[in-house]
Amino acid sequence: MSTSTLRQQQPKSAFRSILPHEPFDFHKYDDNGYIHLQGAFEPRKKSKSVDDNGPSDNPPPTFLWKTSVKLQQALLTTLKDDYQRFQLPFPVKSIEVVDPSPPYTKVRLQYSTPEQAFRIHTVWRMLQLSPHDLLFSSLHTPNEGNNDAPSVSTHPCQVTMITSKPLPCNDDSTCWSRSYPPKFRRLLHDHNDQEERSWTRFVYVTGLVNVDLAKQQFTDKKENNWFQEDHFSMLQALRNVFGRDVEIFLPSKKKVVPSDDHSQSPSFDMQSCHLGFRSPQVAQRIVETLQGQIVQWEHPTASSFPSITSSPLFLDYVTITQKSRAKQRARDSGTKLEKGEPSRPECTSSTNDITVPGLLVIEDYVTGEQENILMAILTGPQAPWAPQQRNKSQTGSVKRKVQHYGYVFDYQTADVLRDRTITSLSSEGNPANCPPLPAVTGAAPAIDEDTLMDSLIQQGKGWDVLAHLIEKTRHYPFPVPGEESATRTTFYPDINQLTVNQYKPGEGIGSHVDTASAFGDGLISISLNSGIVMEFRKVGTGDVGPPIKKLAYLPSRSLVVMSGPARYEWEHQIVTRRTDTHNGVVLPRGLRVSLTLRTALALDGTPLPRVESNLFPPSWEVPEAQAKKNALMTPDTERDHVHAVYDAIATQWHHTRGKRGVLWPGATQFLQALPKGSVVADVGCGDGKYFPAIWEAGSIVIGTDISRPLLVTSYQADFGDKVADTRKVSPHRQDLQTRPAVAVGDCMSVPFRSKSFDAAICIAVMHHLSTRERRIRCIEELVRIVKPGGRINVQAWAMEQEQESRRRFAAKDVFVPFNAQPKYLEKVSAGQSSHAIPSESDAASKSVAELYSEAYENSDYDEQKGLVIFRRYCHLYHAGEMEEIVRQVAGVRIIESGYESGNHFVILEVI
Repeated sequence: MSTSTLRQQQPKSAFRSILPHEPFDFHKYDDNGYIHLQGAFEPRKKSKSVDDNGPSDNPPPTFLWKTSVKLQQALLTTLKDDYQRFQLPFPVKSIEVVDPSPPYTKVRLQYSTPEQAFRIHTVWRMLQLSPHDLLFSSLHTPNEGNNDAPSVSTHPCQVTMITSKPLPCNDDSTCWSRSYPPKFRRLLHDHNDQEERSWTRFVYVTGLVNVDLAKQQFTDKKENNWFQEDHFSMLQALRNVFGRDVEIFLPSKKKVVPSDDHSQSPSFDMQSCHLGFRSPQVAQRIVETLQGQIVQWEHPTASSFPSITSSPLFLDYVTITQKSRAKQRARDSGTKLEKGEPSRPECTSSTNDITVPGLLVIEDYVTGEQENILMAILTGPQAPWAPQQRNKSQTGSVKRKVQHYGYVFDYQTADVLRDRTITSLSSEGNPANCPPLPAVTGAAPAIDEDTLMDSLIQQGKGWDVLAHLIEKTRHYPFPVPGEESATRTTFYPDINQLTVNQYKPGEGIGSHVDTASAFGDGLISISLNSGIVMEFRKVGTGDVGPPIKKLAYLPSRSLVVMSGPARYEWEHQIVTRRTDTHNGVVLPRGLRVSLTLRTALALDGTPLPRVESNLFPPSWEVPEAQAKKNALMTPDTERDHVHAVYDAIATQWHHTRGKRGVLWPGATQFLQALPKGSVVADVGCGDGKYFPAIWEAGSIVIGTDISRPLLVTSYQADFGDKVADTRKVSPHRQDLQTRPAVAVGDCMSVPFRSKSFDAAICIAVMHHLSTRERRIRCIEELVRIVKPGGRINVQAWAMEQEQESRRRFAAKDVFVPFNAQPKYLEKVSAGQSSHAIPSESDAASKSVAELYSEAYENSDYDEQKGLVIFRRYCHLYHAGEMEEIVRQVAGVRIIESGYESGNHFVILEVI
């Protein structure tokens, strides 16, 4: 083979990646086509080298490919002379190693035309060729021993199509030049967005695939769904319909839709995308032409592939978010938008310096202890979140989670639902009979308010704390803002409505003035758990000249009152972003809960009657069909905050807890007292950490748990030298650890025969059951599977904790955080799991913890510590509560009960 086909090292050319969303017209690109490969082409290093003087601490580096020409020759053997063996459609024209010196990791392939490079890029991504595939024949010589042949990486090469041509656009108004797509927002059909709809060049399109037809076509005939699996060909198919000169922005996150038979079938989730046209006129023409049309997507190069049928297309106008514009400006100016920097750089001054007539901010209105117990009841498992409501613009649902008390505020009509007699979903989609306000019980005590609050907090009575906080606000003497006399005060005794809003970091609320006919003067908002910057804008300004606006920082536990001009003449909003700037300091936002207290008005302008109750927990009335639902069905609280959490954290749970060998002493003593040869059921066994104690007691165990990933860790557990001596397994029983008997099962229906066990344990399970009926059923199942005379040990967390314990619970039903390290979580990608980690391009602006928290539902993240925060549901038992539950079950008696190490326990005997 002549070396004339090898490209000599030339001055570095200005190549760039062809971005996934940019238009690709073969005729506007290079005469040749180029592919960039990145991979570990150098063989793996072995152990430290040994010379005559023994091991060398700093051995000189040695490389197989001492020059780039040798690597190029080896690659040419595969990609030019033997390309058909790898199912590649074309031979390479030339190869250039980009790295100036070893180790070599970057290679540029040149093909005769851009069309050839395009097809090679598509095929390569499907074949997943690795350096080992490309160099195997060069490193393993036939007829010779291969034991000492060097081994290169088997990880697929990263393949990218590149070009030396600049982006085919003149400025950012006709081409988005970023390497990862911008964020878009839909333009609403109201007055404010109507003008922008006429000059935007971006369009949203959905209905790309007729799911029913695609499922039948590709599941029944077992054909490859190229439209879902080969995105490069899909992009070309879209451009054949929407125009060659169009930008296509695919969704950054893709969900996998499992098939009915759980087989490896394609996902039919590619239903929508965003399009960027060269001008607003082109965008308008496309919308008018294709609106409601059904089109056929044809494979761009292979007619043998089946066409894909769309649903009736729906197109609408969109625009780029302010944050994306800020990042684009930073890129164009050569500056960097630092991590944590707010997308809008406005900075508040001290809150006391903000002068909005009628605005009053009172810091530390609630104490830290009051804040904790209010967060526990208002965001915990018993929080009565409102059904999803549509917003006023009728373009979608209110994104944040909301609770209403007293009267419902209907976001679709921007008014109060005054008729509370509606007992089913109204025509607007909102029930009117929301929970009542909490009522202050009994006569006014003869102690001061602070002492009363401390007593209620110690008893865990969060509902009463909320009631007294509202009553305190009704009688609080608020200073009149702007008055010269500090003695003049005002009161709001008719407060009869409470709205609780939950804002996750990055969520906000649009600029608005609360409906004057719905609520009286004096809007009050209390911030819990996190501070926020609230923006006030003078109504009527901004049309001519700059708008008049003020930025006020509302710290956690503060109260803000908007009365008079601040109530009626100034709009207020919370800008959507993840950070705020206060006094020059960037403050990351946390989870914020606001308590908005208002006076709802009747149609004649008088306050509506106050609706109160001391019943807890509060709940929304539901339709009759839902009320008849089986009480033993798994509630969403357990499904989302117990089952899903343990499935996600199983590996870390076993690593940090099971391997430590920490057992509750009472449970161990119970097991040791059983007769040898007893058959024990471990209901809710988790990773099987009690198995060694059962084996060492001479008993046999069969475990069951609802979490399959946790059960898998019981097979992988090492119960040998890595645990405490009290848990080590004798040599003659060590074979048991490799084959424990386990089964997936729900404690509501344990998968064992009745009266088949001598004993049973149920440790740390009962505090994950969210209703009294389910707790009773769990005891009934334990009694059913144990023989008469057999014994049962049940333990669960106690509300009462020792002084030195790290655990402190503000209420009986809480979410307990679990800090998960991303390295223990399943690393998944689209098409492999129900979770989908966003693409690498998103990682440039998001932390690893944030990416994983977005992939796992009902989780948050700690950006500073790099942790994913899961919330586990727990019900804490008071003294005597577990005994009371057992008394509801027939055929069992209590042998012993008590308190141990922060847990309540009962030992039962089946009679």
